Order: sequence, then structure tokens, then C-alpha cells
Amino acid sequence: MQAVAARDERAFRRLVDRHGPKLRAIAGQFLDSSAADDAVQDSLIALWRHAGRYDPSRAALSTWLYRILVNRCIDIRRQRFRWPWSTIDEAEDVPSDDISADRALAGIEMLRSVEDIIASLPPRQRMALMLATVGDRTAEEIAALLGTTRSAAEQLIARARKGVRAAMREPTDGSD
Repeated sequence: MQAVAARDERAFRRLVDRHGPKLRAIAGQFLDSSAADDAVQDSLIALWRHAGRYDPSRAALSTWLYRILVNRCIDIRRQRFRWPWSTIDEAEDVPSDDISADRALAGIEMLRSVEDIIASLPPRQRMALMLATVGDRTAEEIAALLGTTRSAAEQLIARARKGVRAAMREPTDGSD
């Protein structure tokens, strides 16, 4: 990082080669392909611009860099406010003799409802929940990525899950 701070392009290239694929994999869990590429590029530009601010006594380089990426992903999500998984409308229709049309429709409506509930969570709760479930990350990893403590990361996940459960229990008025 000292070499990158001194504007050594070869050192920066080595850093990109080492961390770039992992950054892209993390971003790809939360954003569509082009947005994930943008988030990684923005994060690497931020690293280049602010390399002199890195303090190895406070965090490992990978943790610092992944935190920059997670913050950028949250910012992009806030701007777009839509999760990257395919919506139920985009799924292929697969006929099945096992389920009645009414049950299939009810399942589709439930999936749409869950998508909406998750999308409405506060960004840090949503990110923690997605890191835990989709990303299969531990509380320690989530804490490092979000720049918080393990306990705070666990609380974010718990609040997100509680919020989803509570929203799913709320009766709907049928006006949709």
C-alpha cells in the first residue's frame, strides 16, 4: 500500500490482480453485472486516490478494501432501490401437474411480497441479511465488511429477520 500511495502503477496492478476477482464476486452478490463492475471500479479508484489514508494498524488491507466496496454497493442500491435477483415476472413458466393454479399464484404473490419486504429494509440491515443468507458470510466477516462489531452485525441481521417476519404477519387490506 505504501507503493500504491506513492503512485506506483505496478503495485496497484498487483493489488487489483490479487483482490479484483474477490471484489467482483462480492459485488455480484448484491448488484447486477454492470453495476457490480461499476462498484468494483469505483472502489479501486477510491483506493488509488486515498491509498495514503490506509492505516494497517486499524484493519487488514482486504478488510479496508472490502469495506469501501460494501459502502459503494449500498450507495448504488440506494440509488437503484432494486435487488438484482430475477423477479418472479422474469422467471420462466414451468407447467407442473403437482400444484394447482391457485396454489402456484399464491406462491408467486408470496415471493413478490418477500421481495418487496426485503427491498424496504434499511440498507445496512438489507446488506447484512444478504451477506448472511445469499453470501453465506459469518458475523465476523459481515462486521468487517460493514465496518462494525460482530455484535452490531448480529443485531443488524436479527433486526432484518424480525422486520421481515413482522411484515409478513401484517394483514393486507386487499387494495393493491
